[in-house]
Amino acid sequence: MTFNTPGKTKTTWVNCKISAPANDHLSKSAALSSRSKKSEAELRLEDHLRRFESISSIGNVTERKK
Repeated sequence: MTFNTPGKTKTTWVNCKISAPANDHLSKSAALSSRSKKSEAELRLEDHLRRFESISSIGNVTERKK
């Protein structure tokens, strides 16, 4: 799902707040994968957006058609 010119990766910044439990999960996941929390969050968000079309609540998602 790349909408950019081949060979050129465009990025943007997204800032958000997360709950304390989500932060704990993110910290533990980052440590287990030897990534920074920032890299872990970026990878997880990118993965989620590629796999799911929409989300109405936690655990209630619509998968993206392939």
